[in-house]
Amino acid sequence: MFDVLAHFRKSGGLVLPILIVLAAFALASGTVKLPWKTAADPQADPPAKELPGVELVPGKPNSLMVPEVVRESLGIRKGNVDQIAVAEPPTRTRPLVMPGSTALDPSRLIRVRVRFAPADVVEIAEINDPHSPVTQQWRRELQAGDPVKKGDLLAVLCSVDVGNKKNDLFDALSQLRLDEEVLRRAEARAAAVPEVFLLNARRNVEADVNAVNRAENTLKTWAIPEEDIQAVRDEAQRAAGDQSKHAKDRERLKQWARVELKAPDDGFIIEQNVALHETVVDNTTNLFQIAKVDPLVVLAAVPEDDLPALQELRTHTHDFLGWTVRTVGSEPIDGFVDDIGYLIDPNQHTAVVRGHIPNPHGVLRAGQFVNATVELSPPQNVVEIPISALVEDGKDSIIFVQADPNKPIYTMRRVQVTNRFDRAAYVRSVPLTKDQARVAAEDTQSSPPADPLREGERVLTAGALELKTALANKLAEEK
Repeated sequence: MFDVLAHFRKSGGLVLPILIVLAAFALASGTVKLPWKTAADPQADPPAKELPGVELVPGKPNSLMVPEVVRESLGIRKGNVDQIAVAEPPTRTRPLVMPGSTALDPSRLIRVRVRFAPADVVEIAEINDPHSPVTQQWRRELQAGDPVKKGDLLAVLCSVDVGNKKNDLFDALSQLRLDEEVLRRAEARAAAVPEVFLLNARRNVEADVNAVNRAENTLKTWAIPEEDIQAVRDEAQRAAGDQSKHAKDRERLKQWARVELKAPDDGFIIEQNVALHETVVDNTTNLFQIAKVDPLVVLAAVPEDDLPALQELRTHTHDFLGWTVRTVGSEPIDGFVDDIGYLIDPNQHTAVVRGHIPNPHGVLRAGQFVNATVELSPPQNVVEIPISALVEDGKDSIIFVQADPNKPIYTMRRVQVTNRFDRAAYVRSVPLTKDQARVAAEDTQSSPPADPLREGERVLTAGALELKTALANKLAEEK
């Protein structure tokens, strides 16, 4: 014992590290198993399930002969009937889902402005706050988001120019009344009145009529309500009949500078740029902007690849193309497409599709994200099969075809899927052209080109994945 220890000391302690390295190598290579390591490693890949009795069919590539027992175990045969589907022409439309958003219709935006300036804001309309308790209602000024009806008061302005123009109209009406009276009396005594006097009287009446029209047209151009203009006419009529009554109503004449802004139509206030006691000096500023939100505009993006199909469908429907719009907080809404844009976004490679959807209660807002769905016609040169018949690994789409319904022989075929739905898929039914085959070869790299699936061929709808594995194992054994 002491001799061994002495030998370790003499060798410089190199033996122990060498033994540790050898032990680690043995464990890594698997020549030495640890006592707690079981024989069956749970992390190891499970062996492929063998299907007894399944054999390759001589002379038919990628074909398997499957006994009845195996078919029943895989679910291929149920109730003495094989789970087979026949490739048929497409029966369902192809939904084209286009993302987009809602927007206000620019042609249904009402901009409330003043045509005269300057003007002082002396009052802003108030409403009962709809969010306050019924027992504690309080009034507040109009603001963005409030609904208004046609004729509702928005604000009251005071303009010196409007007051002066109403005074000009009043003076013109009064002068017209006097000159008409002079002309009437002169024409009654035409034999005793010089002709030049009659001509001057007629000229004065015509000048007064022009002055009245000029004042009225200016007020109408400034969007002064017709009732305000009629009030000036009535005042001039009262002044002609009773001067004392007119003198008592001079207080009312001071209100001629008052202008009420009223809502031209129903809608929602989306913009307000006015404050109390503010002086409006720009007659191009939108004091209020009212939007009619029924209907709303929908702007959706269609990929340029689907643009020909969408245009063809519109042609077949005689320019009446409907769609279904879905958004958060609303049931699907049916609308129609107005036009398809002619400009393609060079970055997104999409075109803009514009349409309308009803919004009678104003629940939807502008700028909401939507999905607009158009049901396109089924594509050509395809057949429809159940989605359960497909086996896909992200690279290839595989099906199993039964050529003879009386023989349990199934042939694997690689196909090209054009569209996928929840329970069905469209598969190409004609061979690829040379250009299409070249593009498909570039996309699938080493995979051979897909084969067509003809109408009327029988397709297996169950157990395709297991048969694909069994076929791969048989081909590997044969090699």
